[in-house]
Amino acid sequence: MKYQSICVAVALQRYLDFTPVALRQRSLAMVLAHAFGARLTILSVNAPVDLLPGLETTEEKLDRFSTPLLEDGFEVQRILRTGKPSTEILEVVEEVHADLLIMGSPSKRGALDVGLSSTVRSLPHDLDIPLLLIRPTATETDRAHELIIPRYPMVFPYG
Repeated sequence: MKYQSICVAVALQRYLDFTPVALRQRSLAMVLAHAFGARLTILSVNAPVDLLPGLETTEEKLDRFSTPLLEDGFEVQRILRTGKPSTEILEVVEEVHADLLIMGSPSKRGALDVGLSSTVRSLPHDLDIPLLLIRPTATETDRAHELIIPRYPMVFPYG
């Protein structure tokens, strides 16, 4: 199959910097976009929560996350939405006519998160396009925990 439009849904809001999984998502998207000549859409979804003052905004992180792709000459569309991640991801996939979705599997942050459904599980099982899911290693999960914004709400509106 030849991919023409790849959507990368990346979690940026709750972290101080890019997680190892987010970086692997970007690297894989670069390889696939190069191989197929595909255009890229980088999507991040904000939850309606206030962050600590003085922190880099999700929009700034999205721009910084996309910079290496742009510098390498890829056609990149950046989209920042607010709302329920699974709903927003499905809408963007349809809007940009994506034929591949790349997502990272979440690393659970604590006991409250374990009972909550993840965004990936909230997507329909009969998604019309392939979903490439990147799962964190134990080391990557530990690193992601270190990057969580202090005092970020424990219960994030997953799904």
